Amino acid sequence: MRYAAVYAVIALASLIAGLQHFVLTLPKSPGGNLQFTDGIIVVTGGQQRLDDGLRLLTEGKADRMLISGVGEGVNRAVLIQELELNDREANALFCCVELDFTADNTRGNAIAARRWAMLHEMRTLRLVTANYHMPRALVVFAREMPEFDLYQWAVTPDDLRLDDWWRDRAMLRLLAREYAKYLAETIGI
Repeated sequence: MRYAAVYAVIALASLIAGLQHFVLTLPKSPGGNLQFTDGIIVVTGGQQRLDDGLRLLTEGKADRMLISGVGEGVNRAVLIQELELNDREANALFCCVELDFTADNTRGNAIAARRWAMLHEMRTLRLVTANYHMPRALVVFAREMPEFDLYQWAVTPDDLRLDDWWRDRAMLRLLAREYAKYLAETIGI
């Protein structure tokens, strides 16, 4: 009985230390490698991700972009209005961006991205998602798309406070949930 308590304490301490390491090693900046890629994949979930993806596209960092996991009822006209796009961004959205409505989770995003990239004979892709989602997304995308070179563009949401995340119940819940999902993906659950 005493050993069970010791093992439980060690397991809990390991999980807490792992969570702290996960948070401390989250990407702090989008990504240093700005070489041209064949495509950009934006995993939906925040306006900043879409803004960054469109900016990369209009700056010539890729010729095509996929927005994966788009909600029902959303179309290009809605995106132009909601994101308050200028003419250049709106033109890029119409000419060079495809919308995926099939994905409803990270694995679905990776499957849709693989199908899209193969259709367009791409080899290099830049993944745009939130910094706290990036570790898990990279594991999933690498597993689903091993033949592609993936580059990351990690967006730090404005409301994500990493300095004192453990004091904010919502931040703690968000980061702990993402860490648990990351662990599950890493060990293949």
